[in-house]
Amino acid sequence: MLVGVVEGFYGPMWGFLDRLSMSLYMGRVGLNLYFYAPKDDPYHRLFWRDPYPPRYIDEFSWLVEQCRRFGVYFAYAISPGLDIDYSSREDIDILVRKLDSFMNLGVRILGAFLDDIPPELRGAGFKSLADAHSRLANYVYRELSPDRLFLVPTFYWGYEEAYLRELGGSLESGVEIVWTGTHVVSPKIGLDDIERFREISGRYPVIWDNYPVNDFFIVRGVIRLHMDYIKGRDPRIFGYIPAYMANPMNQAEASKIPLYSISRLARGYQTGEGDIDKAIELVLNEEIWDAFRLFTAMNRSSPLDPGADLEPGENRSKEILEMVETIRRKTTNRKILAEISPVLSFLEMLGRVLSKGSKIEGKTSRIQAAGLYDPPISDESMRRVFGHVARRTPSWLATPHPSS
Repeated sequence: MLVGVVEGFYGPMWGFLDRLSMSLYMGRVGLNLYFYAPKDDPYHRLFWRDPYPPRYIDEFSWLVEQCRRFGVYFAYAISPGLDIDYSSREDIDILVRKLDSFMNLGVRILGAFLDDIPPELRGAGFKSLADAHSRLANYVYRELSPDRLFLVPTFYWGYEEAYLRELGGSLESGVEIVWTGTHVVSPKIGLDDIERFREISGRYPVIWDNYPVNDFFIVRGVIRLHMDYIKGRDPRIFGYIPAYMANPMNQAEASKIPLYSISRLARGYQTGEGDIDKAIELVLNEEIWDAFRLFTAMNRSSPLDPGADLEPGENRSKEILEMVETIRRKTTNRKILAEISPVLSFLEMLGRVLSKGSKIEGKTSRIQAAGLYDPPISDESMRRVFGHVARRTPSWLATPHPSS
């Protein structure tokens, strides 16, 4: 079974070395799928018709080979939905050539991602949007014969019954439908959810799990880490779904901590605190294990569990300051140190405030941790995207957070 990562977030992309490091880590922990699909890669989405420059192709070639060495399948997706004409032979041929260039590098799993676009039907001769999407996917599959083609539909969450029923009934068997669950960031994904999807579409979905992704903070100028183990997923779904891929954080190295729990989930285990401990031991040097456990404890909240953070009081101020100093001074993983440095500075400031028996007054920095969970989107948007309002205000904040 394919279980891994989809680099599918908005905002700052991972670098080439991040991807190499992640593929090595994935091989170590039993994850075997790396899907390349960053929204801000212009050649993937906005300028999908343009070929990649030679330097990019060289990097992809190296990455494909390294993934193979580590037991990981490298997959590539194109996202043409913003402006493709589904009836244009020129557009379709460009898309096929672009994907074929990756098959020439040894890529055998491809993606056509039609998410986060207006549900507009561009082109003539189609009876519906689902008809246009299935014809596009089927044509690509027949022309290129990949091992699998993953289709992210425009209605990729919830149950848009007419669309999903028509799509599922018309796709080739080698084309998989990707789905994020009942919501964009689904609070739970269980057997009942995937069974209902199958009843509508005629097939089980590939799960695109929007955890630990944090781009809905990052693109709005807020830093918020999601470092808890995966929650709310029934491990029994892996006996039915064809594949599962987690959308990680913009911070590649920090993403390794929660991703370890997903490797355990896929093997049928209930996830828990021990997964965080083991991930820390895999990613970081022993001198900072205890300090980093405290750090992750204050960076656990997410839409899956917005109250998961350790919220420190005055009695932990000294411990927080010592934790910050230990991580800064003794961490040998300089990449993760760079990623979490703004959060360390915030926690240092919080520790000093708590040591005086004080509270933070008014507006805080653009960093959230230690019990403050306040996504910079409206309550209405949160209900639609998360299925609930995920806000928490800690006792150390003297006044409500500005976006509350």
